Amino acid sequence: MTKLTAEAKDFLGRVEDKADIVLRRHIEQVTEFVDPYLKNCACEFLKNISGINYAAYGGVDGAERQRIVICPDYSEPELSMAQLCLVEFTGKLDHINSSHRDFLGALLGQGIKRGKVGDLYPIENGFIVVISRELADFILLGPIVIKGVSLEAQILKPNHWEPLQSAGKIVNTTLASLRLDTVLANGFGISRTKVTSFIKGGKVKVNWQVVVDTDHLCSQDDVISFRGKGRIIVSNVSGETRKGRLKVTITRYE
Repeated sequence: MTKLTAEAKDFLGRVEDKADIVLRRHIEQVTEFVDPYLKNCACEFLKNISGINYAAYGGVDGAERQRIVICPDYSEPELSMAQLCLVEFTGKLDHINSSHRDFLGALLGQGIKRGKVGDLYPIENGFIVVISRELADFILLGPIVIKGVSLEAQILKPNHWEPLQSAGKIVNTTLASLRLDTVLANGFGISRTKVTSFIKGGKVKVNWQVVVDTDHLCSQDDVISFRGKGRIIVSNVSGETRKGRLKVTITRYE
């Protein structure tokens, strides 16, 4: 395993505690929702512990944020053990410019911890979110308000809804290298000077890990998140031009 971040070490400590409970008390345990980096760290850790089985669930096919179910090795993890709930929020948002950040902020503003919230999907006049099942009643009790508009909530069944795939914006460009600052500047159409300060300020993640080195070399299929701006994927690197520049396709999601 590569060098762990402080966040990963803290999470693995909690995972180890849960695995210990499974081994001693023979009851399944479930983690909070985590991003793919932390999930992968945990799975690498758990595969070396005998006497357990584990699996990750996000409530929607292809979900990014997932919970890890840990159970004794004589039983198999199931979706129901992940204690997930899908909630659809809708309201009169057709004349309001709302975003993923607005929806997430409205939830966290209710005192809900980030670890209790999975993926969030904007839909027409609202959003759908995966949450911990124990929050369902709480969510249904109080109104969620987005820019002054109250949203109505209803419960959906996990894995009974499929998100529409956003096409993203395609950026075809040529780059001198796959340095992070170069890829980010071209992907979002901003200067490398500005990008440098954002990277060094810890606002950029590559494959869900904060990277503060501007000369970090990216690879094809890397997912690069830019706090407050969105994310890009290095979709394709297709060789060089006659002048030796790399031909790169970047897909941007906002």
